[in-house]
Amino acid sequence: MLADHQELDVVVTAVASVGIVVRADAYEGFIDQAKHPSWWSDAPRAAVGDRMRAVVLDATRTPPRLSALPSDVRVARSLRHTQPLTRLCPPPAPGRTVEWAVVEEAMGVALPADYRRLVETYGGGVFAGALWLLEPGCLDDPVDQDERTSFAPNAQILGR
Repeated sequence: MLADHQELDVVVTAVASVGIVVRADAYEGFIDQAKHPSWWSDAPRAAVGDRMRAVVLDATRTPPRLSALPSDVRVARSLRHTQPLTRLCPPPAPGRTVEWAVVEEAMGVALPADYRRLVETYGGGVFAGALWLLEPGCLDDPVDQDERTSFAPNAQILGR
């Protein structure tokens, strides 16, 4: 099973206008065109049979989403080799379970895996009095993400 931030050597098996399908051992993944170096530089476009280094951005998707951008590889390496947030900021008692499929269907968007893990670990609330973590169906109305139309803070959230 693939895990977020895992680094892999992949081979391109198919190319489309929206991205490329890659294979690493027994796993298949997808690299969006914007997550391939050719989108951002003069690097050659991907072709079937190309080999490259990639990292897993979201292992929960089908197929898993990967990136071949050097900046994403560096970020993934730093995330794998630093203390996790839970050591720096221990989570409260176990949070509640969110039915992500229902939430994503209602919102019409797939939510990032790291956001889902953060909500499941900490629940909705405020970090250091400055960072609002919105949670779907939160009992604390100001951080109930269902009541918000986007993740961007608005005047009501900031109390303005």
